[in-house]
Amino acid sequence: MRPTFNILLVEDVPLLARITEQMLQKSPANRYHCIVRRSLADALVALRGVEFDLVLLDLNLPDSLELETLARVLEAAPDVPIVVLTATQGREIGYQAIKLGAQDFLVKGDFNYLVLDRAIVFGIERHRLRRTVQQLAVVDELTGLYNRRGLHTLYPDLAEKVRQSEARGYFCYFDLDRFKQINDTLGHQKGDEALVEFAENLRKVFRKDAVLCRLGGDEFVALGIESEPGQARQAVDGLRVVLTVRNRRGSAPYPLEASAGLAHFERASVRPLEEISAEADAALYRDKQERRAARGGEPSRPLEAAR
Repeated sequence: MRPTFNILLVEDVPLLARITEQMLQKSPANRYHCIVRRSLADALVALRGVEFDLVLLDLNLPDSLELETLARVLEAAPDVPIVVLTATQGREIGYQAIKLGAQDFLVKGDFNYLVLDRAIVFGIERHRLRRTVQQLAVVDELTGLYNRRGLHTLYPDLAEKVRQSEARGYFCYFDLDRFKQINDTLGHQKGDEALVEFAENLRKVFRKDAVLCRLGGDEFVALGIESEPGQARQAVDGLRVVLTVRNRRGSAPYPLEASAGLAHFERASVRPLEEISAEADAALYRDKQERRAARGGEPSRPLEAAR
């Protein structure tokens, strides 16, 4: 079933408003319920009475002009994303509108229904992510990945996407092998460098839409939806190859290795984050024990001591 979005279209030229509404109805992926207002005053009244997913905003209205129009709407509805509609030569003011707080701009007469559809969907998503980042400290300062709070914030949305699709979700735990030895032998600066380098390698092997997190210490998570079966396992195997090649060069004063634990969940088996992370954690522990044995029987230690 296609998702439905409530759109406020603020446009004072009836012909342009009708053309825009017709474009919305052509969307192959989404349904749009569109309310049209022809002045800023009427738009502000509508924003107070109806919950909108996005505003398509003409900046030049009978009772307001250019960026003042945007500023008034942003002040009245800071939680609603805005895509600005500019005149034919209005690209410069479009860029200014983005700096002021709009999510995107479209030049009238220079877009079709597919471009409009994409601008709305991307605008809604960008606004959601921006609000999340503004409201919560969700990014790990050292690596630039999401932190533990980011994981807990983003997991419900991802789980809901899995419920609505046929694709599998995945949750993969990582921790660095013998990371404590790096800190103890070479110092915490080298330990930080190892964490940053590992984060960069995660970015290389996982898809750009994966949620990558550092939970603290040397613990990392990759979370996402597989576009095809086995994709997460391929990324884990790819990471191992990347690290093996890196270590063989011998250019760093320490090897960079990681144990991994992978768990999947499907539409019918979406579970709370605590359950899926516990399954991945158990798989990580098994992988760590197997890797120790493969290195020549390094003595096993309890899980907490190993991590």
